[in-house]
Amino acid sequence: MKRRIRLYLQRLIGNFFDGTFSSYLNAPHGLELDELRQYQPGDDLRSVDWKTTAKTGKLHVRMKLVDKRVTIVFLVDKSRSEKFGSFINTKEDVQSSILSLLVSAASETGNEIGFITFSDRIENYIQPKAGEKEALKNIKNILLETPRNNCTDLNIAFKFLNKKIPSTALVFILSDFLAPYNYEQSLKTLSYLHEVIPIVISDKMEMNLPEARGFLTVQDIETGAIKSLDISTTLKKTKPYLALLRKLNIDHLALSNEEDEEIWIKKISEFFDRRIRRGGRRRR
Repeated sequence: MKRRIRLYLQRLIGNFFDGTFSSYLNAPHGLELDELRQYQPGDDLRSVDWKTTAKTGKLHVRMKLVDKRVTIVFLVDKSRSEKFGSFINTKEDVQSSILSLLVSAASETGNEIGFITFSDRIENYIQPKAGEKEALKNIKNILLETPRNNCTDLNIAFKFLNKKIPSTALVFILSDFLAPYNYEQSLKTLSYLHEVIPIVISDKMEMNLPEARGFLTVQDIETGAIKSLDISTTLKKTKPYLALLRKLNIDHLALSNEEDEEIWIKKISEFFDRRIRRGGRRRR
């Protein structure tokens, strides 16, 4: 499974950064063999796989992953709402598993990996560097990191990333997006310069309320404030971040802490595969 994620990620990078970086293509030399397919006009004859051609009677070429190295930044929400979990796992547990999986896959081929952790302030910034050992050490430190603040401010995180990473990068945002809606312009700026992939981690209890009329008293896990929710209307409202992502043409990946690792990996693989099939970066 880990190898599949790594291959998809490398193919994804090639598609996103075609023109800026060499893309995933049929090359006689590359990182590793990815797949075989039938010959198409324009293919390099040096990439012909003669064994498969002889066996099938049709000309086949070897598709290889070109050794591409890009900057990948993980923007990690460390606010208190990530510690919520009505199932076995908290949202933070899911976040930690996905972060470890993606960083391991991305660092194996020499990509520069950077990290920004945030609450309603920047908790930590680790400058992008290449090296698998360095990336795994940074992951360990981030998972053990205790945030100084409880609340969430995505706008601060997006503005900081825009300032610190001026060149085009692949940005993963790991958050539940439960935050003040003050980040429309900063996310728009971020998506113009970078390829942004939000990974939204939620809990079923945040999405499903009883089909009833009346009010539900809840406590904000970040601020401690007590609020009353109108059950009949609360979940009918479109989440502001979903409307914004659609507006900015940003695909996102939705994961839940009621799912297990097999489902998370399957969703990530399918998401990457869809993005690869769709082609390069979308114009914002």
